[in-house]
Amino acid sequence: MKGWLSDFELRDGKILVRETGAELSLDFALVREVMGWFPFYLLVRFSTFLAGLKPRPKPRVGFVPGPARPWYLLPFLTQAARYRRTKLPEKADILIYFEDKTLATPPHIPADFTGKMINFACTDISKTRVAEVFADIFGYGLAVDPCTYTGLMAVKSEKNGAHDGMIVQGPVKPEEVDASLVYQRLIDNRLSEGDDKVIDLRCPTVNGEIGLIFIKHRPLHSRFANFNACVELARPEDYLSAEERTKLAAFARAMRLDFGGLDVLRDRSDGRIYVVDVNKTDMGPPIALPLADKFRATRILTKQLKDFFGG
Repeated sequence: MKGWLSDFELRDGKILVRETGAELSLDFALVREVMGWFPFYLLVRFSTFLAGLKPRPKPRVGFVPGPARPWYLLPFLTQAARYRRTKLPEKADILIYFEDKTLATPPHIPADFTGKMINFACTDISKTRVAEVFADIFGYGLAVDPCTYTGLMAVKSEKNGAHDGMIVQGPVKPEEVDASLVYQRLIDNRLSEGDDKVIDLRCPTVNGEIGLIFIKHRPLHSRFANFNACVELARPEDYLSAEERTKLAAFARAMRLDFGGLDVLRDRSDGRIYVVDVNKTDMGPPIALPLADKFRATRILTKQLKDFFGG
């Protein structure tokens, strides 16, 4: 626990995440999220301990450049799978590059390493890169020219997980364009006209395959914030067609994403899906997901992980 606290810093009444620079409001909502996550984490650790009373050889998994915290989905699932941990990369059967960076430079791994390497080739998850790969795979895109596009635009920084999006009416004057931001068409991901919530589809992918979807309901007025009014667990086939799932798998491969989360929105006006974000250091399961569904999601994703990683 002491090591976990070193990841954070209290500054000006907010909690700063040292690695990413993200700021968290120190309020009741944050306390509620922590209290919702911690009991679930302890229950999983306890069930894992009981299962481990009958030890079996398990792959050794290592994280570089440093240890990965259990509130992230991938290290959590390796615990649920009862994989052994090692701090020595050369001793790992599975070596995972796990760093919350938009543009990343993985550490050098000796050429004679014979284990499985995860996410080492996924080095650019910027909004621009995501939009480019998406357009290549799907044949239509998100990016717009802010000086000529007429309509509402979502304007965001390139940085992953910033949750700093804002809505701007296009077109804008050339002198008003901020080169450090990306400009995309605003996706109308409400279920119906007049709805006060939007629907985000968080799709965890393992080797390109989507085993489940977290349906995130978010308030319309804070659609870019990292807050879910509620979360449901769903089967991929109930929300995505077979063709869409095939293209999403191709998209994940093109991004060189072995394991991570895709944020997918369906536009109510044209019926098409759009990938707006890629996260290789995904958190989860979502706090707002009911406890029974947290366990169900953990079982599904752990099985996927074992099928891909082995063990």
